[in-house]
Amino acid sequence: MIAHGLKFSFVLLCLSAASGCSSSDGSSDPNGTVSGFCENWGKAACSSKVVLACSGKAKVDADLTDACVNSQQAFCEGLLAATTGYSPQKASQCLAAVQKAYSDGQLTAEEVATVRHRGAPCNQLIKGPQGKGESCSKDDDCNTLQNYLCVLKSGEGTCQIPTLVENGDPCSGPGDACNTGYYCGVDEACVKSKAVGKACMATFECETGLDCDVDTGKCATRVDATNCMQDNDCTTNVCDIPVGASAGRCVESITIASSSSICEDLR
Repeated sequence: MIAHGLKFSFVLLCLSAASGCSSSDGSSDPNGTVSGFCENWGKAACSSKVVLACSGKAKVDADLTDACVNSQQAFCEGLLAATTGYSPQKASQCLAAVQKAYSDGQLTAEEVATVRHRGAPCNQLIKGPQGKGESCSKDDDCNTLQNYLCVLKSGEGTCQIPTLVENGDPCSGPGDACNTGYYCGVDEACVKSKAVGKACMATFECETGLDCDVDTGKCATRVDATNCMQDNDCTTNVCDIPVGASAGRCVESITIASSSSICEDLR
């Protein structure tokens, strides 16, 4: 029997090899199916720090770890439930990011995006139906295996291989993409997303967690920062909701603890 940590290292080693390899029981790619991938996602997420923090126990045991893995496997399968065209081609990069994010028991905004919403690099698991230049609303619409993602311009998306543009530089190319916190403006240059009270014509111009109020024509908060219900309600992109509550508060990062609802699928 392969220990959890050794087995996960084996998974990553197999996927990093150009020709792939087989597991000890003779099966092929351990991430070849959504179920197999999500089982390994669970193993990557359930570090000893996570298991201890979410269980509230003083010591990790096999039952606690298995419960965490099973719960995270189900969570991962939920993230992929509405998709088709899964491929393990870039699964190892995603699993490595999940393992790193959960290793210290704290999640930054970038890590929350990865492990809770399948943000980069976990956004490249799907061979979507749309081709180069075709319309899209999300990355999964595009062939992410070939590095095509949904690049937004004026709120409309097309499948492109993104080229990151420096803040203030032109973004007129079809694949030109702006940094987080910036958008491609009407003058086709990357400009800073607008804060509360700034004039706007559409929501994509405003910072995350803000909407363009149709009555005032200004960027306005979607919800109060102490009453968020999901991560994109917050300009920080992180909403920390206590266990049993329907709303929480906007924070910069989450320290994993049994009192946080993030632990509900980590135990």
